[in-house]
Amino acid sequence: MDEYQDIDPAQYELLRLISGDGAGLTAIGDPDQSIYRFRGADVGIFGRFAADFPGASTVELTRNYRSNPAIVTAAMQAIAPGTLIPGRAAVPARGGPDDVVTLDEAADEHAEAAWIAATVDKLLGGTSFNSLDSGRADGHEHGKLGLADIAVLYRTDAQAGPLAQALTRSGLPYQKRSHDLLVRRPGVADVVREIRLAAGGDVAGRVTAAVRGIATARGERDATVTDARVAGELLLPLARRCGDDLERFLTEIAVGAETDALDARAEAISLLTLHGAKGLEFDVVFLAGCERGLLPFRLPGAGPLTPEDAAEERRLLFVGMTRARERLLFSYASRRTRHAPGNGTGETTGRSSFLAALDPVPPGLTAPRRPRRPADRQLRLL
Repeated sequence: MDEYQDIDPAQYELLRLISGDGAGLTAIGDPDQSIYRFRGADVGIFGRFAADFPGASTVELTRNYRSNPAIVTAAMQAIAPGTLIPGRAAVPARGGPDDVVTLDEAADEHAEAAWIAATVDKLLGGTSFNSLDSGRADGHEHGKLGLADIAVLYRTDAQAGPLAQALTRSGLPYQKRSHDLLVRRPGVADVVREIRLAAGGDVAGRVTAAVRGIATARGERDATVTDARVAGELLLPLARRCGDDLERFLTEIAVGAETDALDARAEAISLLTLHGAKGLEFDVVFLAGCERGLLPFRLPGAGPLTPEDAAEERRLLFVGMTRARERLLFSYASRRTRHAPGNGTGETTGRSSFLAALDPVPPGLTAPRRPRRPADRQLRLL
């Protein structure tokens, strides 16, 4: 059983019934990556594994094969104040440079987003004539890193707006994953209704046929046709997983399947919440909004966090940091617009208290000087 740290009480009781003393049971997990308490997960179950299943043996995996050593060190420092693994250690299995973890402060969320877009452009070596002319990039790194190798992670979905705008203005393609329930998305109910009426075949084929049927019946100018097409794209990953099992497909939607619109094959930057990034990895990870009020997250006007909430927020930061393979870039805004019920107000924020665990605090990323273009260099049009 994978991700054992996210098991809930009902799953736990079922496992106890079918696993006996645990002699034939394999459970894989990391309690420091338990981030789904809001769904009912109980990380305490992980700690009782040895007592619950005395027939199982324990193997600790301490070698990290994913990340640069500097990222591993920073992640271990970040989780250390709240780790659930006594004496936790991680040994990087590879080498790498030391200057790959940085921290940037911006005036507000729009300046932060603009900095991220400009830094992405620079890391890519320049994606346009404008980036070369403006001095944001010199073209020397072009081709070494792709858009799909980069992710921007954030605590709340509300942070995605300025980030998406800044990337769009810079001509940088992106894709965004959210944790919305499929059944709540516009057009899904219409597509599912058509699927029930469609002829036999695999579920993915039924989804495609349903969308075409809606477009034919309503006409291309009908606004709901666009919703149906988007719904079809969101439903296809689940449909492909279900193969020919239509009942499984319909059941998963009914019991709360979530959207999973992130395509790992797409040549685009990934915009993800920290929860949505679980299980993924990227060469370059931006952790945006590492500031008071967002990480740890606290609603405007709410009281102090409980110790349990604060501990899970720290684990959420740890999950985000360990998504990075080659480079990890923190950023935060000195002031951010937070939307409370009935109003949106600017709020002074500042650096997250969680970053105090990093020693030394990551240096800022110095803005590059405008490069002098060689006189004999000519940009190609194609």
